[in-house]
Amino acid sequence: MLYNKRHIYLRSPLRISFAGGGTDLESYYQNEGSGHVVSSTIDLYNYVTIKDMFDSNVRVHHAEIETESIASRIKHPYSRTALEHFGMFKGAEVILTSDVMTTGSGLGASSAMMSSLILGCSRLRDKKLKDKTELAELTYRLESEAGTVGGRQDQYATVFGGFNSITFDKKGVRVRKVRISPDKLKHLEDRLFLVFTNMAREIRVIQTNLGKNIFNESKRKYFTELKDLSYEFLNTLESGNSKLNDIGRLLHESWELKKSTNNGTSNPFIDQLYDSLRKKGVTGGKILGAGGGGFLLAYTKDPRLKAKLKYELYPNFIALDVKLSSKGTEILWKSF
Repeated sequence: MLYNKRHIYLRSPLRISFAGGGTDLESYYQNEGSGHVVSSTIDLYNYVTIKDMFDSNVRVHHAEIETESIASRIKHPYSRTALEHFGMFKGAEVILTSDVMTTGSGLGASSAMMSSLILGCSRLRDKKLKDKTELAELTYRLESEAGTVGGRQDQYATVFGGFNSITFDKKGVRVRKVRISPDKLKHLEDRLFLVFTNMAREIRVIQTNLGKNIFNESKRKYFTELKDLSYEFLNTLESGNSKLNDIGRLLHESWELKKSTNNGTSNPFIDQLYDSLRKKGVTGGKILGAGGGGFLLAYTKDPRLKAKLKYELYPNFIALDVKLSSKGTEILWKSF
């Protein structure tokens, strides 16, 4: 490819999954009829810059800087897979940054990174994607080719953006905006917060075990209960007469069910952290993503208590406010 100084800068939001995680695995919803997840993107992002190199090398900046003569020699699996898919074998530079860690957070960071890589490469090489569904499905496929094991919720969450009810079945994936008022959104934001467990886990082993447990008769019922609870969570958000303080209870029930689906979801350290928060007034919460580490989502009835707990956790734990976002994968700037 001749050097033409094309340059594109993108970002994709991270997400929090409130209920239904695990039912987005194809092995579940293809056999059980459907899966359902309630999730929202948040104002934490992964950023991707892709540009033409002035020479024929391929350079990728992540935790290290790799420079190779051809894309197939790049060790970073997501960058290598995306570049090769779009025929960008030489003469490309990729820069990856994030508001948190790029893997192991439980916030869907891997899908956020891949969706931006795909959108950026497609535009850089004039191969425009048809719509958001095509981008989400390609993100899922290329993540699988890069070695990721998991379901489909993260790809659709980061691509579509916003607070969504996402349904999975044999006909495909359907995304619908949660019908929630601005007052209820503020109520949630004032009471939700994230706590980093100081552990970034290896998702592949946990997700592989989770997939196997779907075929375990004694475990499968917990996935269906998680799906049922996700609809109860959705109804609580959308009902005009709902009491949003039930959110804490529903998150707690979701966490108990999630631990039942997979032994690797929690560990004594996470249990101790969660129990200590419960004793201090947190009414519910859950580890995000596959579990085993990453971020814990917590809910308290009183915003003043949330502020107090954040200060008490520091400096042993980093606690962050939750700000829900309507943004999906997007191009922030391009030179062409």
